[in-house]
Amino acid sequence: MKPMNDTEIEKVLRKAPRVKVPAHLREKIEADIVLPRAEVNRMERNDWRPLFKRWLPALSFGALLLGCLVAIGVQSNVLLDLRRENQKLRAASQDLEQLREENTEYQRLQAENRQLEQLRKDNAELEQLRAEIAQLRVQAQELAQLRAENKRLVAQQKAFAAGAQEEDPFGMAKEKANSVTCISNLKQIGLGARMWANDNHDILPRDFLTMSNELNSPKILVCPSDERRNRVTEWSQFTPAKSSYELLAPGLKEGPPWNTIMSRCPIHGHVGLIDGSVQGGAWKWATQKDGRWLLERRN
Repeated sequence: MKPMNDTEIEKVLRKAPRVKVPAHLREKIEADIVLPRAEVNRMERNDWRPLFKRWLPALSFGALLLGCLVAIGVQSNVLLDLRRENQKLRAASQDLEQLREENTEYQRLQAENRQLEQLRKDNAELEQLRAEIAQLRVQAQELAQLRAENKRLVAQQKAFAAGAQEEDPFGMAKEKANSVTCISNLKQIGLGARMWANDNHDILPRDFLTMSNELNSPKILVCPSDERRNRVTEWSQFTPAKSSYELLAPGLKEGPPWNTIMSRCPIHGHVGLIDGSVQGGAWKWATQKDGRWLLERRN
């Protein structure tokens, strides 16, 4: 027998007679079928798992959304804090720039202040130099007078020596007393100079006016044998020309050599040494060396 294809099978099936359905078959079958609907509904009501499974995606999405909102809120809060910190840093940066500018201005003002202080010091030194120059000018003007007076004193000393040769007992006694007083004056001058040096870094005074506080009176600056000079009692009336004595170590440092001559009397030839001692009539043994007058040893 030849096999049939699909088309032929379909034609045969179409030509097949219809099956007759018995009457009331549907109603009978439906009556025989009993479905436990109530129990199924009760079980569905009591069982929460299907409901949970049904809402699980929504709950998961809600939890995810809530987590995202929380994360966004935290990030927003952190971002807000960062913005505030950024603003603070910007303000601090502006303050830092201002502080740098103020520091630069302060450094400039400090440098100008140092320059001003240096100018003040220089001005004070300049004024001091001017005063010393004026004093030196006055002393230079009096130098000629002092030289003439020195010559006169030398002549007077020679006259005293000639008078002593005449062996005038009263004149010799008076001259001896004047010589002793002159030595005493030189001792007071030496003591005053050393006291002044102790308060001024061991530097001897430049002139008699500088150590006026250490001397009792300007009267001791006139030798008793000097009859041509008037003795003044006030320092305001004193000038270097009114002194019989000479300072030979002005402004020198107190110290060795101790045979340095500090002062002398041109009339008697007495010399006051830098150690405060006085040598009577020792000027004839004086020599000048390295800008100092030194008293040589006598054999």
